[in-house]
Amino acid sequence: MIVVDVQRDFCEGGALAAADTVSLLEPLRKSIETARRVGAMIVFTRDWHPANHSSFQTVAGPWPVHCVANSASAELMPPLRAGADDLMIHKGVRVDGAGYSGFEDTGLAEQLKAFGVTRLAVSGIATEYCVRATAMDGLKAGFATVVLTDLIRAVQPGESAKVLAELEKAGVHASTAAEWLRSL
Repeated sequence: MIVVDVQRDFCEGGALAAADTVSLLEPLRKSIETARRVGAMIVFTRDWHPANHSSFQTVAGPWPVHCVANSASAELMPPLRAGADDLMIHKGVRVDGAGYSGFEDTGLAEQLKAFGVTRLAVSGIATEYCVRATAMDGLKAGFATVVLTDLIRAVQPGESAKVLAELEKAGVHASTAAEWLRSL
């Protein structure tokens, strides 16, 4: 289970908040705990940008400054916490790297394959950016990939249906967390 960018800056009150993230946190926490209990690997991705990241408006990029490495705003949003056996992936660490996908310049595909992972469930923030990119790259890396539709949030909720249709057309399946957890 990949939990994409559920960080302070992407949640209510953050510099680049997605919509309705408060309602995401507790169901996501419960799903993570259930997945751990049945032996699923949990992967957290975090934007972990240098202070002069090319995506920031301060250097003519499109986004406000967000998720600067080693800052409180880049930490996982409580009540989420990475466990000792979970994998933490930092992305967007190069000044000029977009860092939307958890697979971009992170070695994630190789790490998952080394653990024998063949299926991915993607959750988190933001549907139309990092969730989308991570799901597409997971599929391209050869993993059977599903997006957990009740455990994602968008910056622009009106874009979600379009993004999910695009993912489905590419071969990424959609599922609720409950349906996916029953399949484990």
